[in-house]
Amino acid sequence: MIKINLLGVAPPTPKALSGQPGTRMFQALTFVAALVVSFAIVGVIYKIWTNQIADLDRKLKQEKLRQTELAVVKAQNEKYQQRLRDLETRINTIQALQNSRVGPVELMGVLGSVVNRTSDVYLVTLTPQGERIQLKGQSGTVDSMASFLSYLKGSGYFQDVQLQQFYQDDQHNRPAYKFTLDFLFRSPTGAVIAPSSAAPRSAAPPTPAPRSMVQ
Repeated sequence: MIKINLLGVAPPTPKALSGQPGTRMFQALTFVAALVVSFAIVGVIYKIWTNQIADLDRKLKQEKLRQTELAVVKAQNEKYQQRLRDLETRINTIQALQNSRVGPVELMGVLGSVVNRTSDVYLVTLTPQGERIQLKGQSGTVDSMASFLSYLKGSGYFQDVQLQQFYQDDQHNRPAYKFTLDFLFRSPTGAVIAPSSAAPRSAAPPTPAPRSMVQ
């Protein structure tokens, strides 16, 4: 349908909708503000998590350090316990020899003083063998056995000390060296004690478990 303007006046131009630019600006600002708030929240959460991770890492390091310290204490305690067992074994061995009266008092006294000069030598049996006295024992190292022989020979009371047998017999994953030797014993009074008066055969005390050398 065709409209004719009979008044000769130009029809009014429709006005642009008011408020559209402001609405778009408001939406843009809202979007930017939302982004800023989101980044702020993410930053805060990241900071919190970072601090928590750092705190947990610090606690983990402290626990590892504590574990290392406890391991050192445990190793020292095991070392002291082993030394205590070694000392008890030495005492029990000497007491067993004394209680069984293996040899005269003079022989046991001198032999005990020689053994006490070593670090890990144990006496097992002391018996007469012909005209001599046979001694069987055990040591933890070759050096301790060599020192024991040297002390015997240098004491002045043990004559013609002869090492008859020496071999390694490890026990419980620890080195152990067993030996057999014989000698003639001269008492502090100067008399040579014959086997018949020196030491009647007796049961051997329990063999101690081998151990490492006590420093």
